[in-house]
Amino acid sequence: MAGSRRLVKFAGNLKKEISSIIELKVKDPEKGFLTINAVRVSPDLKIANVYYTVLGDEEQRSKSQKVLERSSGFIRNELKPSIKSRWLPELRFFYDDSVDHAAKIDSLIRKIHENSDPEKG
Repeated sequence: MAGSRRLVKFAGNLKKEISSIIELKVKDPEKGFLTINAVRVSPDLKIANVYYTVLGDEEQRSKSQKVLERSSGFIRNELKPSIKSRWLPELRFFYDDSVDHAAKIDSLIRKIHENSDPEKG
């Protein structure tokens, strides 16, 4: 139980720090408007899966993914002073499509309501 709390706290700290580094220190103009949604850390703290969303289309997502992959070492290096751990985790970036999925479901529900007959309801 204490181990899982430790993981959650560590992931939360990583999320905050990574968000700040990307916003303030990653200067690549192709990064786009990124939001870090979640960080999941492996039990041994050696791998951190970072889930993000980006404002824009598929092309912007691709550009942002490339920027994150190129900047991974820089971001990791910038984490060193603020993350107190024996190991600094390897960062792996993944686009978080849960927001897109929720929007698609919402759109389908709206269509159902628009197409339903109000007299029957």
